Amino acid sequence: MTAETLSLAGKTALITGSGRETGIGAAIARVFARNGAAVAIHYVSESSKARAEKVAADISREFGTKTTVVQGALEKASTSTKIVQETLEGLNADHIDILVNNAGYGSPTNLTEATPELLEAEFGINVFATIYLTQAVIGIGKMPRGGRIINVGSIVSKLGLELSAVYAAAKAAQDSLTASWAGQLGRSHGITVNTLAPGPMMTDMSKEFLVAADGSVSELQTGMLAQTRAGSRIGTVNDMADAALLLVSEKSRWLTAQWISVSGGVTGTM
Repeated sequence: MTAETLSLAGKTALITGSGRETGIGAAIARVFARNGAAVAIHYVSESSKARAEKVAADISREFGTKTTVVQGALEKASTSTKIVQETLEGLNADHIDILVNNAGYGSPTNLTEATPELLEAEFGINVFATIYLTQAVIGIGKMPRGGRIINVGSIVSKLGLELSAVYAAAKAAQDSLTASWAGQLGRSHGITVNTLAPGPMMTDMSKEFLVAADGSVSELQTGMLAQTRAGSRIGTVNDMADAALLLVSEKSRWLTAQWISVSGGVTGTM
């Protein structure tokens, strides 16, 4: 008997915010490609173009799978439409099987310092972009039955940390979308929708939270380590990527509307 696998052969995937080689999105793209999927690497600013192109080229060379690179800020519906169209063209595909809404933004901010610009930026990328891109993938991207959507959340949406209040609120809104869409898209389209919520792991975005100004371990990282049950370390981007692989595989067909903490048990429940 042949062993069962988590093969993604013949699948097409769009992973937003995947243009930084050290980030969660790039790690997810690599794992998907390693298991046979064609992947679209997304980046936002021109300053990230070279890194995104290298991520795509390295994946294609190492795993022999088709890749393409797409660019654009996701806070506008028109940009999401363009990105989905370019993904289909770049991968020579007529549909998208997998969407990972990974692009995100947050900053440590006191209530009195939360400007309209900050609110628009954090809700724009974490909430509006998730909505617009999911609409585009379902519509223009013609996501078929068996499709998979992963929203990359954060455990901060459950922890009530003082300096991440706005970011946590935006991620909590995204969590709500996951639960609501699972019912809508599951019954009508046969698509699953889940949230993967990382705990502390060293990425470009989280570094300011986890490392103090003098380069030492921050108080936040120390506190999180004390709550980690799986091992005495912070998470890695590969921990997230492996969890994502499980959720997009055929084996996860009965997993939907779930908020899954990839934190080594920081948010463990009884």
